Parts: sequence; structure tokens; C-alpha cells
Amino acid sequence: MLRRHRRLSFADSIHFVTLVTRVRGNWFRDPENCKAILGSFQHYLVEREVECLAYVLMPDHLHALLVQRGEGDVIPKLIQDFKKYASRQLRPRRYPDAPLWRIRYDDVPVPGTNAAATKVKYIHANPVRKGLSENEQDFAWSSARDYFETGSGPIAEKYFRNAGRIWGFAAASSFQTEGRESLAPPEKANDISHASR
Repeated sequence: MLRRHRRLSFADSIHFVTLVTRVRGNWFRDPENCKAILGSFQHYLVEREVECLAYVLMPDHLHALLVQRGEGDVIPKLIQDFKKYASRQLRPRRYPDAPLWRIRYDDVPVPGTNAAATKVKYIHANPVRKGLSENEQDFAWSSARDYFETGSGPIAEKYFRNAGRIWGFAAASSFQTEGRESLAPPEKANDISHASR
């Protein structure tokens, strides 16, 4: 069961989000399904004005590192809309009323750029740990290729090309910042003490 966390709803907060299918399986093995899922995810990112710093779509779950730019329950609404759309597209034809996703999802606040860098490494290494790819940048359904600058993933590259410079960690998974411009992230991203109660 996923852990329960207080939803932090303030501008410039960083969130490590995990969505898991209700029934574990190979829901997202088919390339067309993966393209559809990530295409719809990008649509709702743009609609809700949420930045995605990293993502990976595994066979039965999605990890994403998100930055909320506005106030209010922006990310919960994004997730709600995305889950509804994805469920309509991919739920089994034999079981049209069966839910695709677990009702709850995990939303962990990330307190700053060091923690964010760790989460990016975790996200990109997930397919390697699970035996789905020999290395991070060869997995098609993540942002790793954008970080390593060896290609681009399904979600538009504009989210990732400058992520390291903007957020203060390097693009590649080594996260060495030498020789790169490093800008401090917004102050609120490092301070969760002012979260709305």
C-alpha cells in the first residue's frame, strides 16, 4: 500500500509522484500504449502548468518528479485528470468498469536540489534495476536520454534540456556540475516549512 503524505500545495514545490496500476502486470509494455500514456501526461502537464523534471513509465507504474508553479491543488488535479483519461484509454475491454489505477497515489515532497538530484537518479535507474534495460539511456519510456543528451523521450525535450542548469544539478546521472552553469532554484523549493496546512 502506498504511503499517505500531506499534499503540499504551494508554488515552486517539488514533488516525487508515483502512480501504480490496481493490478500489477504489463500494462505499459506495448509501445503504442506507452506513447498514448505519456502523450496524455504531457497534455495535462501543459494544461496545469506543471514542470516535469524527470519521469519513467514502467510496465505497471509511473514515477515523475514534478514542479508546481501555481498555488492550490494543482498536482492533485493534474493526477486526477490524467488517471481518468488513461483509464478510459487502456482499461481492459472485457472489464470496462475495472479501474486501471489504484485510488491513492504517492506524493512525496522533495526539499531541495540535492534531494531532487537523488530522485532523478532513482527514476532513471529504475528500468536497469528491474532488468528492462542494460543502461538508463537505452530505455525508451523515460527522460534519461534527454539528460544524457543522446536523444529524446516521448515527452517534449523542452522540459529536460535545461533542467540541470535551472535546478542546479547536471543533466547526466553523475550529477557533476563542473563546467556547467548552475543557478539556484526558487527559494520555496528548498523550504517546505511554509506549506499550506
